[in-house]
Amino acid sequence: MSLMSEMRQGGRGYWRSAPALALYIGLLVLPLGLTLLLSFNVFDYQVGVKSDSYTLANYTAVVTDSYFYEIFLRTFWISALVTLLCVLIGVPEAYILSRMGTPWRSIFLILILTPLLISVVVRAFGWSLLLGADGLINQAIQFMGGRPVKLLYTPFAVIIALVHVMLPFMIIPVWTSLQKLDPTAEQAALSLGASQAKVMRLIVLPQVMPG
Repeated sequence: MSLMSEMRQGGRGYWRSAPALALYIGLLVLPLGLTLLLSFNVFDYQVGVKSDSYTLANYTAVVTDSYFYEIFLRTFWISALVTLLCVLIGVPEAYILSRMGTPWRSIFLILILTPLLISVVVRAFGWSLLLGADGLINQAIQFMGGRPVKLLYTPFAVIIALVHVMLPFMIIPVWTSLQKLDPTAEQAALSLGASQAKVMRLIVLPQVMPG
């Protein structure tokens, strides 16, 4: 009897998740499937996509054209550098955040989440005001006697903007993992003569790696 009731409970759970599953299929799986199908269609600049004609030329162009190699390489090194910078900035910031008191922690959490709360248009406009030819940074350089530097539409600007947006996604998971740590382990290591750097390397970092 208990087995039957457990099976019924499991069935109810699946039925309850059916609306979310339907939404997931409708908004993600189907569009991805249609996009995959579209990638095999022939494209004509006069009439557009020919839904009744299929080809592998699109994939052949991606594999053989050096233009795409350059795009892939640029994407790879920019994403790797952005990830590295987010780790170098985000992990210490999350550690400092976990050691803060309640009032300051709330303030800094709001500041950390601010990039996610601002519209993409407003954020892009703000960076253009800072990095543009007549932006605040170039005005400061000219005020000190230097010449204007091209910052906007460069890899430097892309990396800075991506770090600004992605940093909260690094800080919040690490901070959540730090919240679960037992502070007595750190205190015990410090009392036994371990340095703060050694405590971070051997006790804190291995426990926050899942975050």
